[in-house]
Amino acid sequence: MATEEFAAYPVRRESWTLAGERFDLIWPADMDALLDDPRTRERFAREEYMPYWAVPWPSAMLLAEYVLTRHRGGGGRAIELGCGVGLVSVAAARAGWSVTATDWDADALKFAAENARANGVSLAGTSVLNWYEPYAGPPFELILASDVLYERRNVRPLARWIRAALADGGTALVSDSNRSSADGFAAAAGEAGLSVEKLAREFTPPYGLLVRGTIYRLR
Repeated sequence: MATEEFAAYPVRRESWTLAGERFDLIWPADMDALLDDPRTRERFAREEYMPYWAVPWPSAMLLAEYVLTRHRGGGGRAIELGCGVGLVSVAAARAGWSVTATDWDADALKFAAENARANGVSLAGTSVLNWYEPYAGPPFELILASDVLYERRNVRPLARWIRAALADGGTALVSDSNRSSADGFAAAAGEAGLSVEKLAREFTPPYGLLVRGTIYRLR
């Protein structure tokens, strides 16, 4: 039996229900094989690259469910940082936002666009983006990010980027599964000039194991 492929990756396909809505998703099937890929090893040696984008992480599910139930939009501009396979971007588009999905890996954007197509939504666009670089474009009313605080060095650059890109009166939602590396994010966001509210959340995703995490709501 032939293995299904997309963008030169063998893929896994699952259907999930989040907040009462069905999502049909694909992502690379074998993370171990991806880690052993010579291209991954070469990029890691050059820039400490890891293909974290290739898994729909638990706090992405947490944030997708929160947006669908608590943060519906009326066509406002939104952006997702570190979109990975695009679950949060697809959920935000379902919730009425005009979403640009971004990641620093171009392959992630292919999966995000395909998952949007498969779920009947249109993204405003996709773009390679590195939040370590200054932002000088038009502001966004909603900024979304999940599982991006896995290293302490990400905390301050992310907070500064959000402050530069967030519209007056806008909201940023950053979801994390209570990693110790995220402990300084609230302070960094405050130093950047943002107000911070920490929302403790829990959610039982489709595979049945309870997920606990924190959503940082920034204004």
